[in-house]
Amino acid sequence: MVTFLALMVSVATGFAAAADQEPIEIRIPLANSRELDVGVLVAKLSALTGVRVKPPVGKLFLPVAGVGGGLSRTTLATILGDDMRLEVDQGVLIVEVERRVLDPDRLHGWTESVQRLAEHVDREAKRRAKYGMRALKSYRPNDPGRPTVCLVHGLNSSSGGFVHMITPLEEAGYGLVVYDYPFNRSLAESSAQFAQDWQSFRRSVGEKRPWAIVAHSMGALVARSFVEDPESPVSDFSTLIMVAPVNQGSSLAKAQTFLQLLNGVQAIQNKKTTEALAHLGDGLGEAAQDLTPGSAFLTALNRRPRREGVSYHIVAGDAGIVSSEARRTVEARINAMRKEGGLLGGLTRFATADLSTRLDEVSDGFGDGCVSVASSRLPGVTDHVVLHANHAELIRAPLLFADPGPVACMPDLLRWLDASRIPTKGANQGR
Repeated sequence: MVTFLALMVSVATGFAAAADQEPIEIRIPLANSRELDVGVLVAKLSALTGVRVKPPVGKLFLPVAGVGGGLSRTTLATILGDDMRLEVDQGVLIVEVERRVLDPDRLHGWTESVQRLAEHVDREAKRRAKYGMRALKSYRPNDPGRPTVCLVHGLNSSSGGFVHMITPLEEAGYGLVVYDYPFNRSLAESSAQFAQDWQSFRRSVGEKRPWAIVAHSMGALVARSFVEDPESPVSDFSTLIMVAPVNQGSSLAKAQTFLQLLNGVQAIQNKKTTEALAHLGDGLGEAAQDLTPGSAFLTALNRRPRREGVSYHIVAGDAGIVSSEARRTVEARINAMRKEGGLLGGLTRFATADLSTRLDEVSDGFGDGCVSVASSRLPGVTDHVVLHANHAELIRAPLLFADPGPVACMPDLLRWLDASRIPTKGANQGR
């Protein structure tokens, strides 16, 4: 009898010990069924494991489902350690934390890990706080003598890409506002944020006069989406100048998602968790999908008519990275393979169906290395200038020139901006 009771006590104790070792489970609903508010994760880890950490002030959303989900979960695991597991189930992030993190010999390390994650969130939030409209020193609100130009950057860039254009524009008397945004988010999201930031900035400074917009590459789509929205006040803008715009898309954009994945993987492998969070928090190729020819975003945008009362101008480049001779060689070899019978010929024909379009983007005389001249065109816009410059040189000096160096598009920009200036007389009327 005693032996039986002892056995029962031992079994019960074993069950109790096993129950005590059950992991702590946290369930967090995801934004858009795929993004995690990392600040919420920090708060729940702090509350349910009893550790005291300084909560993050800012916000950081990471994709934990979809293309970048695995990278985000790996990054979080790198920061928090092996005692935590993450999985996604139907729009909910399930977090399991081993109870051993509360053991006296582990608790300090666990607390430091959670605090480190909170600090990462704040650091990223501060970096992202720089996004939005920012006035340069040349800007003077409602000054009729200094018309305002808003500069909008493109993919893989920032307002810093306009560094060689700023001085010539300011010396010509134009006040400048620059716009920065996370270029890897979907273009619908970026366009909506641009409209919100535009209106918020103008309202905060009491701006009434129309602006001119100079947008490079993908930034032209962000700007066009706002300008051609019938809900946008046409009195806010007078001129839209698009430099190397991707109006009809670019097949090269397909490589962007892979590039971002590669950068994220390299950052994680090198334990550069801050850099990895920056890549992941800014999006992972959503914009690249929208830039692909025939995408839903481009199809919808290109159905819109040009905005009445707005002066449109386009400058494109045709200094490609593939010479005419090299292009002819490639086309000859591909065409020969296309004529082959059997599987090889069929695969070649399938894989190179849009070869001519792709070669236009990178071939000298046809494109600027990223965007073809044909893709830059937009129905209804007749003021279309082609310069022998590549995608970057259209807005900044060639690499061999000392700063600031010549900017290929500047003569045309200044000519178009001068034509769009509003006469000073009567500029204060209606305020």
